[in-house]
Order: sequence, then C-alpha cells, then structure tokens
Amino acid sequence: METVHAATITATEVVTPHMMRVRLRLDDPGAWVSDGTPDECVHVEVGAETADADGHSARHYTVSGHVEDGFEMEVFIHGDGPGATWARTARPGDRTEVSDSKGYYKAPEGAGTRVLVGDATALPAIARILAEADADEEFHVVVELADMAEARDLPTAATATIEWRLGGNGVRASVLKDALIALEDRFLDREAGAYIWVACEAKDSRAIRTMLRRGYGLPLTHFRIVGYWHKDLEHALRVWNEASEQTKAEYMSLWRDDRSDEENWVELEPFLQKMGA
Repeated sequence: METVHAATITATEVVTPHMMRVRLRLDDPGAWVSDGTPDECVHVEVGAETADADGHSARHYTVSGHVEDGFEMEVFIHGDGPGATWARTARPGDRTEVSDSKGYYKAPEGAGTRVLVGDATALPAIARILAEADADEEFHVVVELADMAEARDLPTAATATIEWRLGGNGVRASVLKDALIALEDRFLDREAGAYIWVACEAKDSRAIRTMLRRGYGLPLTHFRIVGYWHKDLEHALRVWNEASEQTKAEYMSLWRDDRSDEENWVELEPFLQKMGA
C-alpha cells in the first residue's frame, strides 16, 4: 500500500443483499489525506495472502462518505475472495489499515450532462457523486446489475435520469457499451459537451474507452474510464507474471505523472493488447 493509516471498524450495515457499508475510525484522522473527489477510493488491508492485478495485497473500495474521525466505505460482496470474506465477517472493534484516497471523477468546467455508467461495484461512487451534486447539474445514469434487488434510491439535488439494466457483474454479458451507443445522439457527439464517467469490469471498461476515443472522437478531458475489477483475474495475473522484466519496466514507464490517466491510456491500451492482457 501507499501511506498506511491504522483504523478500527466501528459499525457495519447491509445496504443491499450484496453491498456492505463499513465505518472506520482512524487512529490519527488528521494524517489521512482525502483527495476530495466523490468517487475516491482507498486500499484496505483485508488479510489477503494473494495480490490483485495491480500487485496489491490490499483491496480497494469506494469511500461512500466522511464521518467524524474517519469515513465509511462500501464493499460489493461477490464470491469468496479475501475482500468479500473480510467484509462479510467484519465486526466493530476489528482493526485494519488503509491508504490515503484517490479518485477519478472530475467534470471539466463548462461540461454539459454528466453521464455516469457502471455495474454494481460502481454504485457507491455513483450514489456519492449524485448526493454531492449541485441543483444546476444534469445527470444521465446507467447501472447494470445481476439482480434488481441490488437497486437502491439515489437521492440528489440535481436533475437525474436513472436507468437500471440487467447484465454484467460476472453473471451475464455486460450491456453498458450498448447502453452508451443508445445514447449517442444525445451525449456522444463532441458538440454535446457531455462528461462521461464509467466504472466496471476492466476489459469492458477498456472496450468502452476505445469506442469513445476512436469511434466517437471525444476529447480525453470529457471522459474518465476506470476498471474496478477483473472477471478473469487469473489470466490478468498470469500475463503479468509471465512478462519479462523489460516488458514490465516498459509498462510502468507509460504511467507518466506529467499526463492525465486518459492520456496515458492512449499508449497503454495497444501495449496491453500486445502483452495479451
């Protein structure tokens, strides 16, 4: 992990059948750094003995809100991995460690409708983005779920249209790319000025990014695409572990701090395809 902060679980809550909210009290709240974005996430030590696709033994979860002396985060429970097991069994008094936060949502000044697209893992971020939105903002939201029991109220002061779809989430084929194409006349024209934020399975997110950049020619400042998880994590790890040290070094060199993440992805996508990822 990055900078590490010790914390204690103070409460847990079932939000939907597969979403847990966990409240943490930080030992030193003043030392923890929030980047202020409404989709900020943190790495959390969950007792994992294996690394994720980014090389972390910790797992990353969305900060769903700030509370006195700490924050709340939400964990989507799917499968029996280390993160799901940790969230399912978490109890007040349990100890853990977390990182400073990092987020991605940043609509450029003058942007039009904000288009939020994601699967169930994106719901905590979508809920917070909407909750913190101003009354003069307009949103179009598409969320795909494996089960409509995971749907929830998404209160906001903004004007928001919410679409719930069945798909993706490791159970069905994702419908998010097609859902975006269905909105092309309204939001995917460069003149529309929409800001598009997408968070979902990694390969699905990459396909959407390529479509927005190459197919519709949208400026990089008007979309932010994030891969939250890997459907085939074993394959992603195998590709990385079998890569040469030179290939790994070339990959890391493409993550340049003097460019935005989307600018970095212009070179990263063909590189990953060449790796077989």
